[in-house]
Amino acid sequence: MKVFRLLVLLAVLVLGLIIGAVNMTEMSINLVFTQLHTSVGVAMIAALLVGVVVGAGLVLVSVVVPLYAQLRRANKAVPVTPVTPPQPPFAGR
Repeated sequence: MKVFRLLVLLAVLVLGLIIGAVNMTEMSINLVFTQLHTSVGVAMIAALLVGVVVGAGLVLVSVVVPLYAQLRRANKAVPVTPVTPPQPPFAGR
């Protein structure tokens, strides 16, 4: 499984390098108080990264946190009974 993750990471890295190399045109992003000068490829990769982070945050807040709270409530509702380990059979000695 680690080899598969490494191959996926390498493929994403190569894809990012290709996007950055092909889109070398300079651009400027005008913000209210400042101006950012960068290439189109870097801006595309940054926008993709921001979108992934925002999407993951929305999924975390809207799905994971409520399910985790529901799981905690369910665990509190179940009474805890101690489990005794089974006794080994009598060997006759």
